[in-house]
Amino acid sequence: MQLRLSLTLGLTTSLTAAAAQAQPLDTRLEEVIVTAQLVEQSARETPLSLVTLEQDTLRDLGIAGIDDIRAQVPNFVIDRFPSSQQTLRLFVRGLGITDVQITQDPAVGVYLDGVYLARSTGLATDVADLERIEVLRGPQGTLYGRNTTGGALNMVTSKPDAERPAANMELGAGNRDRRFAKASVNLPLGGEHAIKLAALGHRIDGFIGNQGPGGGFGDYRGEAYRFDWRWQPGDQLTLDYSWDKSRLETYNYTPQAVAPGIPTGTPVDAAIISSQRFVTYSERRLDTLATSVPLLPTDTTIEGHALSLSWDWSPLTLKSITAWRELTDDSYIDFASGASEEYRVDFSAISLGNGEQTYPSVRTRVDQEQFSQEFQALGQWQSLDAIAGLYYFEEKARENWFPMHHIFSFPIIESGDQAVAVNIRAEDNQIENQALAIYNQLTWHATDVWHLSLGWRYSRDQREVERLFRQENYVDFGDVVLGPFETSDFEAAAKEDFNNLSFSASVEHDWSEGTRLYAKVVEAYKSGGFNTRDPNPESFAKGFDEEINRTAEIGLKGVWLQQALRFSLAAFYSDIEDMQLNFLLPNSISDTRVFNSGSATLSGIELEASAFLSSKLLARVSYAYLDTDIDDVIDPFSGESRRFYFDNAPNNSASFNVDYAIADFSWGSWALNINGSYTDERKKQDDQLAIDSYSLLGARLSLSDIAVAKGELSVSAWIQNALDEDYVTFTIDNLPHASRAVYWGEPRSWGLDLRYSY
Repeated sequence: MQLRLSLTLGLTTSLTAAAAQAQPLDTRLEEVIVTAQLVEQSARETPLSLVTLEQDTLRDLGIAGIDDIRAQVPNFVIDRFPSSQQTLRLFVRGLGITDVQITQDPAVGVYLDGVYLARSTGLATDVADLERIEVLRGPQGTLYGRNTTGGALNMVTSKPDAERPAANMELGAGNRDRRFAKASVNLPLGGEHAIKLAALGHRIDGFIGNQGPGGGFGDYRGEAYRFDWRWQPGDQLTLDYSWDKSRLETYNYTPQAVAPGIPTGTPVDAAIISSQRFVTYSERRLDTLATSVPLLPTDTTIEGHALSLSWDWSPLTLKSITAWRELTDDSYIDFASGASEEYRVDFSAISLGNGEQTYPSVRTRVDQEQFSQEFQALGQWQSLDAIAGLYYFEEKARENWFPMHHIFSFPIIESGDQAVAVNIRAEDNQIENQALAIYNQLTWHATDVWHLSLGWRYSRDQREVERLFRQENYVDFGDVVLGPFETSDFEAAAKEDFNNLSFSASVEHDWSEGTRLYAKVVEAYKSGGFNTRDPNPESFAKGFDEEINRTAEIGLKGVWLQQALRFSLAAFYSDIEDMQLNFLLPNSISDTRVFNSGSATLSGIELEASAFLSSKLLARVSYAYLDTDIDDVIDPFSGESRRFYFDNAPNNSASFNVDYAIADFSWGSWALNINGSYTDERKKQDDQLAIDSYSLLGARLSLSDIAVAKGELSVSAWIQNALDEDYVTFTIDNLPHASRAVYWGEPRSWGLDLRYSY
């Protein structure tokens, strides 16, 4: 988890930059400009709970992608999906998707320069040239209509500048063989054209050693490239084209077993009891584990093209955003928690009957491509502002687990371990999705201090899916192979359409020159879909329906004390209808079925504050309180009342950040940053899966503004998780050998960074 320089707020200049200004005693915070409502406006005038991490903050924190900001924004939880740690699960105010599937959309929309990224796969990749990241907390159902019931995350990249050439270069090194390099070059090409080139490379070894064959647990190798071209033939027309490509190679961590599996009186008990003899259990983080078969990498490649056209024809601005993106992901799984070769949970090759039946190693392949087109019209007439848009999206994706391959195997105790039970499986899921939306938002400036807004969005989602699933079970005595037993072989296809009309309404009041109050009501929906963990063809094809979130929010934003203090406070109440809940099928370890059987409420507050305590001391604090309640539901299989919890909804989360300008000299400036965060306990349906609270502390010491070759050089030493706290980021219970297995967060890490800018 990245913990370096800033706090969640990201609303601000760094103190180092302030000390370098012409007036070193100036303690005014700079205004933050965002595009959270599709137009450029001050963050103070944006009526929603918003956190912005700007370019200086991103650079100082070493943030190169979404995964790096996990400790920076309270009420925003990020964890990595266990089967592919390049796949991120995002939760805002407790809302997200627990099981990442291509047949389901996330509740938090992710956008890159206004382009929606449909799949969570590959979100852990770095972005070569980020300018800022905006985190929009709460449902965004009108201007952002792609299932953003939890919130939205906007990544905005730097654009070419036709005024002057510029270059930035960064190098970094640290423990666990960390290596980091990043460079960008801005080149003006005459008065109308400019291009920008950017590249990034990053590698680091994992913190759990693999004493077995294959790669090391957690090893990461990534690279990213970007090309931007801007053409401005006049004051009215701007054309931006961008191409980006990222490649990652990672070796997944294996979940460390903490507590043995618990027999349930079902046929699964044979695997549960047998497996416990081969697994090491520990409540403390183990430094090494060992695979019994070669650990293979997970490889991800992402590429995209985007063409944005803006035509300013006062009082109307017309915009077009056209984008095409594709990704491929080959993921490998080994969930055996370092067990011996007798017990395996992996996708590696296996032979039955002394080599007579052979199944190859398999890496699950995800291929996805998407096209989107959005037209926007933005106008201002006297006291009325208007935003209108038309959005189209389509995607094709395939998740291919073929050919038939090993899933898990264990010695049968009743045979004196002379026979081995082997589960062989394969599946193939294919989707074709289309989405169409029409939206509008009107803002009436009734007086100089009162502003009223109304918005609506009509969305139509069309989903098609095809699924092929095969499973076989064998008993291997070596010379004799019995089976297959309990064979599953089904094909299913389905098509569903979902429609929704969402609305928003807000009122804003300028209480004073620097203070704005707002109140709003907003609605958003998450479309229905299909559950690939459902082994029944009819139930799978039936799918599940949409989920609705209606939220009321009031807020206060202000800048006071001659702009030395910035403060924002939001309080919200959300009502969730027709929640999509996963129910475990009887006599199963991991098979589930989704029902729209839940309703829930969420409420809380979110506070952000930045203040210059002196001309040399800048403090930033952020806090969020979240209260969640899911009504008890009747389990459709047992008929009993069941209690559900939001999986990633800590009651309290907070972070702080203090920047101190130590000293300024003619040859450079010294600055110190100390930062920390707190995440409360996370409850789960099963108490075995609860995640304890934890606190993290980090620091960074920088020497900057060193004049070198007509440019400036900076040197920074940093440390993360300075107290080396062991903390859990993810828990899992659907493994035969473990009723609780965990993924650990990053231990203490440190490094040195160099940066040169021209």
